[in-house]
Amino acid sequence: FTNMSPDLDNEYFSDGLTEELIAALAKEQGLHVTARTSAFAFKGANQDIRDIGKRLNVRTVLEGSIRREQDRVRITAQLISVEDGFHLWSESYDYQLESVLALQETISRAIVDALQIQLSPEADAQLRAQAEVSPEAYDLYLKGRYYWARLSMGGFQQSIETFRKAIAI
Repeated sequence: FTNMSPDLDNEYFSDGLTEELIAALAKEQGLHVTARTSAFAFKGANQDIRDIGKRLNVRTVLEGSIRREQDRVRITAQLISVEDGFHLWSESYDYQLESVLALQETISRAIVDALQIQLSPEADAQLRAQAEVSPEAYDLYLKGRYYWARLSMGGFQQSIETFRKAIAI
């Protein structure tokens, strides 16, 4: 997912939500999800989606954009067929940040539905489970993951500090 927010510093937010969606979708039986590292290798690459899909050895690519302004977020998600490069499904979602977990659940469920995958009762219950989350703590959590993914001592230190702040909240 591309950060389309007016504030370019929200890159951590789009990367974090992308990772969260990857993790949620990877739990689905019958759905094979490319690893985060492989998917992120194409971040910012303006390549033909058919070529990207072939390199990732997938039939369908999920892509989209995230726009965040203060306490609101808009996510546009789309499924693209690698075979012909055409859209299979596309949708936009507007949410308050305090319901970001509900947003992730909504998007994950819509993707599963669009791909016509039958969920197990356990997976269906897990997707439906919603928890209260502090927008500030969740934001710090995503920042912590962003810093951690830099794989540097400075990044690790920043992530630990950020995770501690999130835990305190």
